[in-house]
Amino acid sequence: MSQTVTWFPDPVLQAALPRERRAPGVTGDLVMQTIIDLHAAGRMATRQVVVEITQLSYAVVDDHIKRAIDDGKLRRVAPGIVEPVEQLPPARAISLTRLPNGMGKLEIGEHVVDLVPSEERQLGSMLAGRAAEMTGIQNARDLADMVAHLQRQLEAVQRRAEAQDETIRRLQKIPKQDELF
Repeated sequence: MSQTVTWFPDPVLQAALPRERRAPGVTGDLVMQTIIDLHAAGRMATRQVVVEITQLSYAVVDDHIKRAIDDGKLRRVAPGIVEPVEQLPPARAISLTRLPNGMGKLEIGEHVVDLVPSEERQLGSMLAGRAAEMTGIQNARDLADMVAHLQRQLEAVQRRAEAQDETIRRLQKIPKQDELF
């Protein structure tokens, strides 16, 4: 006797079905789509938020997040916070040729556009703003990565210091504060 699987294209509807009637991979799609939607809305995707939205267990959400990180679909921005990795198409060859008559020829992959000087200036100013914006975004991501790395290092140093303090206390036979009373 085979089990029939009901398929709804919407992962939310799929997740609402009993486990035995869900199509394979639905919870992973639901977790990933939830994180993408949170990111698009400018909200942080923490495991607690994803659990609250999807109504899945922490173990299931953690498992899917770990797999997505391993697959390169998500990245950790800070401890407990993930964001989707942008999946862009491969970059095409780009060139801008200045012609003797003052015009420009912009080539992007197979597309060619002839530009008059005023169009070149407009395009340049638009791209300069975009370049500055992308630089700011990349700097913020780099800063978040560095803060997360430094936080992990600080926690490791604190654990080592606590262990050293405990070793010194035991060697000098100094009682703990709670052992004094």
